[in-house]
Amino acid sequence: ACQRVLADTPREALQYAASEGYGPLRDWVAAQLGTQGLKVQAAQVLITTGSQQGLDLVGKVLIDAGSRVAVEAPTYLGALQAFAPYEPDFVAVDCDEQGPLPQGLAAAAGARFLYLLPNFQNPSGRSMGASRRIEVAQAAARAALPLVEDNPYGELWFDAPPPPPISALAGDGAIYLGSFSKVLAPGLRLGYLVAPPALYPKLLQAKQAADLHT
Repeated sequence: ACQRVLADTPREALQYAASEGYGPLRDWVAAQLGTQGLKVQAAQVLITTGSQQGLDLVGKVLIDAGSRVAVEAPTYLGALQAFAPYEPDFVAVDCDEQGPLPQGLAAAAGARFLYLLPNFQNPSGRSMGASRRIEVAQAAARAALPLVEDNPYGELWFDAPPPPPISALAGDGAIYLGSFSKVLAPGLRLGYLVAPPALYPKLLQAKQAADLHT
């Protein structure tokens, strides 16, 4: 693949590129998410240096010192590490074997967002069923609580695919993060972020300041 790229389009491959990411890849991501029920445009897709960078960009744009961020108990350590430099106050949401309890989201009202891993959650391994996803999306909407949905593991299913993303139920009230690390190669550091149109320019600005482009 490297030989083909460097033979066919060497200047494009080795020159600075768009901060939004490689256009055909953004188109592909939007199309693939569409098959999972998440209707987005390629213009909402930001290619990132792994989904870990997406978490950092979310923290940089949405968190101020002392603002509240709701998380599952337990949650992904790397997300806590990404958010912590921006000095939030973490709010743990009560969970069971399927994830956050919908009735527990009221206590997180006013938080900047709720961070979720619905598929094969790290570190618990639990997955959220379809009915729970609907209940969580509805409870988050009632609490005016935006969602940050992280899905690095969703393609690792064996018997049946996971239910549609919670972001498909939340409209413009969600940010969705994906990664190619688990299905392609971790060392390529390739992921993506899907954001509402109103928020996308701020995340793009943060991306440009961080590394110009992936």
